[in-house]
Amino acid sequence: MIKVGFLINFNTQKWLGGTYVIKNLIYCINAFSKKEIKPVLIVKKNLSKKEIKEFKNIKLIKTNFFHNQNLFKKVYYKLLIILFGKSDYYENFFIKNKINVLSHINVMSNSIFLGKNSSIKSLSFIPDFQHIHYPENFSFKNKLMRNLNIRMSALHSSKIILSSFDAKKDLKTISKFAYKKSVVNQVIFKAPERKDIVSLAFLKKKYNIYSKFFYLPNQYWFHKNHIAVLEALKNIKKKHKLKKILVISTGCNEDHRNKDNFNIIKKFIIENNLQDSYRYIGIIPYKEVLSFMYHSIALINPSKFEGRSSTVEQAKSLGKQTILSNINIHKEHNPARRIYFNPDNFLELSSIMIKIWNNHSYINDKKFANKAYKKSKDNLLKYYKNYQKIVTGLL
Repeated sequence: MIKVGFLINFNTQKWLGGTYVIKNLIYCINAFSKKEIKPVLIVKKNLSKKEIKEFKNIKLIKTNFFHNQNLFKKVYYKLLIILFGKSDYYENFFIKNKINVLSHINVMSNSIFLGKNSSIKSLSFIPDFQHIHYPENFSFKNKLMRNLNIRMSALHSSKIILSSFDAKKDLKTISKFAYKKSVVNQVIFKAPERKDIVSLAFLKKKYNIYSKFFYLPNQYWFHKNHIAVLEALKNIKKKHKLKKILVISTGCNEDHRNKDNFNIIKKFIIENNLQDSYRYIGIIPYKEVLSFMYHSIALINPSKFEGRSSTVEQAKSLGKQTILSNINIHKEHNPARRIYFNPDNFLELSSIMIKIWNNHSYINDKKFANKAYKKSKDNLLKYYKNYQKIVTGLL
């Protein structure tokens, strides 16, 4: 049996997508592994009750070894790896805990490299290469660190996991060496159990919702393009006189690269009197995220860039209608029920939203949800088998 460690040394609330990817992959391993792989989560000691609940039914190793490192230690360990191809500090920890492979490491500023001479195999996970498409969203330092990150991953990881073929195409233009070390593991999300879907009546009462709704669960990062949805709502209310239309929004409202983004969004909502049409309700429990998705009339993702969207894959697992920007990765997702639009054309988005709002059928939704549920197990097994092949190929 191969013991695979997953290191959670990043803020799970600020990178929800990464947290969901790891939790979902561990679920698949536990569901389909016939003693080939055993997953273990490496987490900080003082895990909150909320975080413990998120990681229930998963074997945990609690340690502060990877969480309380000061700048000196981070630099020192990386220098050891650069000079000697491994760090005995890391090596001893993983050998002691009998971990054969460390998976999905190297999340930017929280990066951990084991080194090319390490006896422990490692899989770096690079979600996307947004900095080559939208360099204006990054400082010079951010771009430098991202490119250095790619080089270090290529030199000091066993393989680089990418979540899409679109990302692999990008990597080829950045580094041929890293490209040759990369493998694609397209994320497939588990559909929630029917018993775990919170009722529509409960959601409406808890969040004071008065009608049917679209669902927009993106983080408030600038490139996620929430403004396109707001412009569409403004147009719908002003030009089409459709008063009762609602978008529910969830996700982290911080953007470290553009700290004013959420304030600009709030100002736009107030100035255009959209408070009744656009509701931001913050970060909510994962069960409620999936429940909002299930009960919505459609999921909207207006993003101008994605690595591989967790929310789109979650919507696919539910057979949900999706309204997606026509970027390459959304076309790679290729949901059964999708409508694409130009992310710079809010008028096109307006027309799509009006059509779906006026013609939505809950009966139709249930039909497609049932169809998606029937395919779910086969899709997840395929996802696991691909990951198993990657892991076993290292040893």
